[in-house]
Amino acid sequence: MESRAQRIRADRVRADRKSAVKLLTVIMIGIFVLVGMRSYAAIIQHENNVLERENEYLQAEIDSLQSQIVDETRVTRIENVATQQFGMVYPSAENVVKLGNMESEVKNLAAAIRSEAYN
Repeated sequence: MESRAQRIRADRVRADRKSAVKLLTVIMIGIFVLVGMRSYAAIIQHENNVLERENEYLQAEIDSLQSQIVDETRVTRIENVATQQFGMVYPSAENVVKLGNMESEVKNLAAAIRSEAYN
């Protein structure tokens, strides 16, 4: 038969082994969690890099379109399109058509405004 001291020692060894197994299990779970988090962080970083490249491409396209807008809205460009493509000309005495009754036309703008205001 075993002595009481040997049984206590055997119980301590078993308890120590159980504690070691529990500690090892907790450590392994922690390692798996850390590996999983690192993997997830790598996936997020990759997606971020893809979005940054797409953002740079879109910003370059926006800059290009803005320069095209500036070029197309210059007065000289508008004037060239109007005269060459649409046949528009600057007004002169020969190419102006007046609408309305010639007798009722008021020659002076201030007089016309005054007559409209007081009638």
